Amino acid sequence: MTTMRLNVASVGDRINGKLVVRKRTQTQPQAISQQENEPPIPITRSTLLKSGLMIGAIATLAPAISPVLPAAIAADAVAASTSVPAIVSPKTISQIVLNTLSDCKLAVSVYPTFGYNAGGGGGAGTVTQDPSTGLLNVVFDPETLIIPPITSATSTVLGIPIPPPLKIAIVPKKLEGTIDPETGEANLTFLAGFEFTAGPLYTAPPLVVSTTLTTEQSSGPIRSGTGNRLTADGKAKLVGVARVPKTGDGFLDGFLMLPTDALAVLSADLKFS
Repeated sequence: MTTMRLNVASVGDRINGKLVVRKRTQTQPQAISQQENEPPIPITRSTLLKSGLMIGAIATLAPAISPVLPAAIAADAVAASTSVPAIVSPKTISQIVLNTLSDCKLAVSVYPTFGYNAGGGGGAGTVTQDPSTGLLNVVFDPETLIIPPITSATSTVLGIPIPPPLKIAIVPKKLEGTIDPETGEANLTFLAGFEFTAGPLYTAPPLVVSTTLTTEQSSGPIRSGTGNRLTADGKAKLVGVARVPKTGDGFLDGFLMLPTDALAVLSADLKFS
């Protein structure tokens, strides 16, 4: 390729009180040789002042611009700032222990939400890592899972304990799923029977509840909830909305308006070893 000499600017002399550039030469391709005859660019106090003011304005306006980012971008920014690894060394763990906490909630149909103290519950399970996805597969042993019953000692409606004769035992059948060790997202399949009794006088057929307890969002026709991802200290909020079918018991089906939505909000502490 034929080359031409092109003058490249470097700091040089002052002409008529203005700082101008002095040219040095180097070789460049013919294609850009049309720049050879361009005049030197004067750099004045005014130019430097305007540049400084522009930079200062951008720095000042940046905090004011950020709150009006599109919602999706803002949400991603928040997620990125809070998405710390929930588990530091997933390859070294094989066991998980779940402890349920006191600030839980339950709701069914259109009735007010129950305040539910599930403190003291929990269970143990196993952990394996999927080499293709990096996700942790967790499986809890239903025989070790304990979920406190809904009674006057553990549950309130509008701040008032539920009537003492009423008891709803929760019998877990399955709790297993995945946890992302990088983001803390968890999705666990939950299956349980809810057994209603009112003293010795009334025992209803079990309500079968099947849902995915998630740290994300769960919703149904009339109920919804949003969880919190697993943090580095092991805390998480799992939510799940289940569509509860009829039991065949006329009284219970009518009282709860089955089929209907049931919502579970479970605050938990997860420890890995």
